[in-house]
Amino acid sequence: MALTEWVTIGAVAAPHGVRGEVRVLPLTEFPDRFYELTRVFLHRGDQRQELEVTSVKSHARGLFLLKLAGIDSRDAAERWRGAEVLVPRSEAVPLPPGRHYVFELVGARVVSKEGRLLGLLQDVLTTGANDVYVVRGKGAREILIPAVRHVVLSIDVDGGVIVVDPPPGLLEE
Repeated sequence: MALTEWVTIGAVAAPHGVRGEVRVLPLTEFPDRFYELTRVFLHRGDQRQELEVTSVKSHARGLFLLKLAGIDSRDAAERWRGAEVLVPRSEAVPLPPGRHYVFELVGARVVSKEGRLLGLLQDVLTTGANDVYVVRGKGAREILIPAVRHVVLSIDVDGGVIVVDPPPGLLEE
């Protein structure tokens, strides 16, 4: 499982005004972190640019207005429409024990408590009741595993292994 170097915390929705501010949609559980940013990396395609954050304001509908050094016109801001707003992984907000970011889990091997490989974790779906792990098994078979305590027995982020005890019938074809 490869370590992700970057954490996406937002997306540039659009330019704002004529002085180069950008409207950013937060994609983090910790939107208040925007107020503490001193730099971000904008990423689109194969372009990644580090920019100093000179001001942050809250905006309508949960968006933030960021003023970034070097982006001084509406046209310059427009070039970054749709870009991801990244921070280095080392700057991710620490989570309490037992909680994990999705990017830490994706790619992990998912095994049964007996040691049988079920597949690799491809995604985590957020539902109203609990998260659901999307696991790709043999032959691209998709297994949906509820991420609840009695099913997910252990998570070893460093080792890239998630041990589960699937409910009866879940693995039957």
